[in-house]
Amino acid sequence: MPLSPRKDLERQQRRWADSAGVDYDARGFVRELDANLRVPLAASTRAAFLYGTELTPRKNQPARFSALHSSAVLVANVFDHWSARDAVPLVAALGLGAERARLAFEEPLATGVEGDPPLSDVVLRSESGRVVAIESKFGEWLVRRASNRLDLKSKYFAGGAIWRKAGLPRCQQLAEDLRAGHERFKHLHAAQLLKHALGLARATRVDASVASKAGNTVGEAGACTRHELRYLYYEWPHGPAVAHRAELERFAERVGPEIRFSASTYQDLYRALEADARVDRAYLEYLRARYFRAI
Repeated sequence: MPLSPRKDLERQQRRWADSAGVDYDARGFVRELDANLRVPLAASTRAAFLYGTELTPRKNQPARFSALHSSAVLVANVFDHWSARDAVPLVAALGLGAERARLAFEEPLATGVEGDPPLSDVVLRSESGRVVAIESKFGEWLVRRASNRLDLKSKYFAGGAIWRKAGLPRCQQLAEDLRAGHERFKHLHAAQLLKHALGLARATRVDASVASKAGNTVGEAGACTRHELRYLYYEWPHGPAVAHRAELERFAERVGPEIRFSASTYQDLYRALEADARVDRAYLEYLRARYFRAI
């Protein structure tokens, strides 16, 4: 009987571990945490993942970060390399121009709703003031979501139309449709993206207010053009790949131009990095061997 797409991807990671001499248990968790990484995490990155609980052991199970198939480990192996380097090649490979940028991991995006805010996997802050929040997916989208109706808790609706108040009426309508069961995404975590959009919209308003008080001419609309939401996913050309892409297109159509939303694949990112002579070859070789051998 063929494996599910998610199990097939996990098997790919086990094959890499076997070839690299990485020891792991029957569930696919490495025995030594650093064996899951190309190089140990930078101190600031480790602190960020501790804040986000990825490094925290769970009851009867190691930390999520120990899993060969961990999405957080994919983020770390691709992005932490740039924490102490000029990130211009990375920004360019993402199709975001040629700006210098600072990276942050597990960054909270305050939504104004009570409780812990959603965490963005990676945030890029460029010298021009643009903020790009990246939501990363490895194999999560390969598993069909049971329901969308409980993805947005009642607290997101208790205080009125919070997306509309933040200047996002189309996001508000989509949130209400998800909550009512009128709209459904089987592979895309649309509610998570809506929360990030809300956090970015609120950050835009704060930036516009700060700019106005400082006497700058950049108003709220100008600030909005510098804030983007990027969905970066690991393409797996089996199972629900076509359905997933269709849902990304549907989400983008539903939210329209009121947020700067785009989607791209880790494979495209790797191709662009590989084509840039400035990028460290040892870093690229590790990524190719582990994640992109098929390219």
